Amino acid sequence: MKNYALLLFMIAVLLSSGFAGCSKNKSLHKKAQNYFERGDYDSATLLVAESLMLRPDYDKAFYTLKEAYPKANQSHLDQISALKNADNDDKWESILAEYLALDKLHQSVRKLPVIRDPQTGVRLSFELRDYSSEIKQARDNAAESYYQKGIHQSMIDSSRNSQKTAAGFFKSALKLVPNFKDSAARYEAARQNAIIRVAITAFEDKSGVRESYGAIADILTDLVVSRIIQDQSNSEFVEIITRGQMDELMKEQELSASGLVNEASAARIGLLLGAQEILGGRILQVDYVSPRITAIDLHETANVDIEDDIQERSDNKEVSCHFRKYTKSSSLQILASFSVVDVSTGRIKIQKSLSASQDFETEWGKIISGDERALNSSQKSLAKKSEPAAPTAKEMVIETLNALSRDIAAHFFDYIK
Repeated sequence: MKNYALLLFMIAVLLSSGFAGCSKNKSLHKKAQNYFERGDYDSATLLVAESLMLRPDYDKAFYTLKEAYPKANQSHLDQISALKNADNDDKWESILAEYLALDKLHQSVRKLPVIRDPQTGVRLSFELRDYSSEIKQARDNAAESYYQKGIHQSMIDSSRNSQKTAAGFFKSALKLVPNFKDSAARYEAARQNAIIRVAITAFEDKSGVRESYGAIADILTDLVVSRIIQDQSNSEFVEIITRGQMDELMKEQELSASGLVNEASAARIGLLLGAQEILGGRILQVDYVSPRITAIDLHETANVDIEDDIQERSDNKEVSCHFRKYTKSSSLQILASFSVVDVSTGRIKIQKSLSASQDFETEWGKIISGDERALNSSQKSLAKKSEPAAPTAKEMVIETLNALSRDIAAHFFDYIK
């Protein structure tokens, strides 16, 4: 009896998995057919191949593959031919993309089991090619095109924008073919020529609340430096002069951070450090509203069913509840400013005032008296909560400084692009 039950269970599992596979198979083919009708023969081929992997004898998928694959294949071959005949220096990366698409198509069909015509039983076969050599050649040609562009661009002039563009070309060559010729060395040379050396001075705390929240100006300075250094996509052409170098030089020259915003001092410090730009700033104001609690008394009523076991009936009765809803809130706002000074001219190139804030609000409740059934679900949930703790002022300061550092770094990167 147990063996019979086990057999029935196994049959049920097999039938269930079979139905699931059949459902997925039909879904894949339906999507493939939609792509085919829209002229996207690549997507149609890839999906119908997946369908046939599940069920090689699925006749609808067979006919779709028979039509879609040749069309997709010929479309790429025609495009490759047109691109090769075009007088365009940028054509090789497009040719590479076509060969990669062709290779993906051929790989998907190559993996299929034996597929036969549902009517004749004749095995379906396509001419399949290995495009690895063509892919390598197209990749090399595309890398060579970027390499030559990089050489040309680097020789146009020594301006930062020109060298930055050249570095981008050499980097593209390396993405296509790692270690392509001397692209790595040429990229680094162009990058060095395009770099802006930026000295970041310690921010000043002008808020008058230094003792309350600690060294907030130093924290903001370190956060700004970290954000600029860690943003690799934007800091590729930026070199930061360390805080230690700045402090040591300023001590030797008997200068304060505040002196860096005037033209003469900025030019002098920048020259000594080899900096091209100096970034500095101030924390101007810190406004903190400590946690406060407000309460609202609510008198709720509702009609509920009361079961009477003796008379075996239910009566509708109005119940009420005195509920107190509490709200705790606090906030903190910091106002700051920063500027970037061009060392060569001593002029302030960008100056902005920024603000960031943190707001905290939470709710809970308490049943003062009455029947809790008069409350709605939200009020019942609040009644189960105890009074939540608010973040400390220092915690809110750190979060706000983080937000300010993000804004300052974003404005700086916009400026140097």
